[in-house]
Amino acid sequence: MIPPNSLDAILEAFRSATSFILTAHINPDGDAVGSMLALRRLLLQWGKEEIHCVLSNVAPEECQWLPDVERIVGPDVPLPSADWLIMLDASRRTRLGAVADKLHPSMPMITIDHHADDAPHGDIVLVDPSYGACGEIIAELYQQAGLVPDYEAALCLYVAIITDTGSFQFPNTSARTHRLVADLLAAGVDAGEVSGRVFHTMSRGRFTLMVRVLQRLQISGDGRIAWSEVFPGDFNETGARPEDLNNLINYGRDIDGVEVAVLFRSIDPTTTKISLRARPSFNAIPVAAYFDGGGHPGAAGATLNMSLGEARRAILTRIQDYMGETT
Repeated sequence: MIPPNSLDAILEAFRSATSFILTAHINPDGDAVGSMLALRRLLLQWGKEEIHCVLSNVAPEECQWLPDVERIVGPDVPLPSADWLIMLDASRRTRLGAVADKLHPSMPMITIDHHADDAPHGDIVLVDPSYGACGEIIAELYQQAGLVPDYEAALCLYVAIITDTGSFQFPNTSARTHRLVADLLAAGVDAGEVSGRVFHTMSRGRFTLMVRVLQRLQISGDGRIAWSEVFPGDFNETGARPEDLNNLINYGRDIDGVEVAVLFRSIDPTTTKISLRARPSFNAIPVAAYFDGGGHPGAAGATLNMSLGEARRAILTRIQDYMGETT
């Protein structure tokens, strides 16, 4: 008997289906996009032809060169019905943004994610935080299916894994991560070229936005917390896109003595998004969860129905309280 919510359960669902919709979380990162494109190629290898990829936001700059990225459509494109909706790198429909409103609520859903969640959505749910990236799960799905990723799929998987493990620097990197990546390199992926494209190339807009984020960086009196802020006008004035914010707050976390850094992004006068980046000495999940967010111990986030100033006070207070509770 096939165990429920397993790789085999997912593959069995694939076998009996002919049509699929693949999607991932809002403001997608390299893991979301790379996992989606690699899974698309797996389904193609299995002879599936009706595969639709949709995201609420455009793929980030570091993914625009990936094979088949042009096949990802936005939420404004009408979507057909499908045998399965596959949600990647997210575990709740609310994380899909505008795409969620386009999907029939009764469409069967497979959820594949590596973020801890005690109440994930889906009919088949594989949510395992022991994986460093959703891309690792897709790579194992290839193995379980007896398939070898072609060069294009390996490229997408490699980008998925290196972005969510910080090029193997984050604590979520495991021996399994390196074993899976070894197979991707054997498929022809050039690690140096990919790292250069993903981590060492940026638009002028992103560079200008980074300068603003760093100029606004503040550090608490005890040196344990760093934070910065971004406002709606920053994007128009710099020519940057929201996805250009990805990982900029890491610079704050990397300051000697800082345990956690926060980026406050004002969406409108009553809505603020926060991104937390933490060292191993600080678990970001409880802070994000307090505000109905989530993520990993080293990288988490949430959306607060508050002005930026209110969100700043609430988050910094919660971090300080949490530090007091854990010391």
